[in-house]
Amino acid sequence: MAKRHTETKTYLKDALACLLLEKRFEDITVSDLTQTAGINRGTFYLHFTDKYDMMEQFKCDILDDMFALLKCNFNDELQTRQVLEQGLDYLKQHFDFIYAVSKSSYINFPQTIKDFSHHYLLQMNHYDRGQITEHYHIPADYAMEVHLAIIESIISHWVANGGKESPKEVTNIILQALRLY
Repeated sequence: MAKRHTETKTYLKDALACLLLEKRFEDITVSDLTQTAGINRGTFYLHFTDKYDMMEQFKCDILDDMFALLKCNFNDELQTRQVLEQGLDYLKQHFDFIYAVSKSSYINFPQTIKDFSHHYLLQMNHYDRGQITEHYHIPADYAMEVHLAIIESIISHWVANGGKESPKEVTNIILQALRLY
């Protein structure tokens, strides 16, 4: 039963990614999703209350996976470079879906990246807000906003342009822009 549940979600996730390349999320119907996924509406409603619930669950699944991946590394005290590269590698592995979702204004992909990055920074053992403030020579709130905006804009640009560079190359670009390495 669990395998069928996972397969259904995978079919719907793939259908959503495909449809998001053709039309806005707001214009996609449950019928569009179920027809594209090759499942019936009843099966859809066994898993989700509506398309918004589905999108929110998919978003949460990805964020949960990312946090789990990165949380494993909190204890390892990995360098920022390695953690960033692992996160970008995860995005690359799920690139078709990430790319499609990034096109949807419903998700607000840039804000999701900023929120995720901020949450991650706050959980890092060696995170020092004062270091970021000192680095930019501006008040703490502004310094954090600049820091997060750099990360978000580079990742958003990378995704929007098809993820051509490797996670390692994008990591280097981010770290150079942040002037951390």
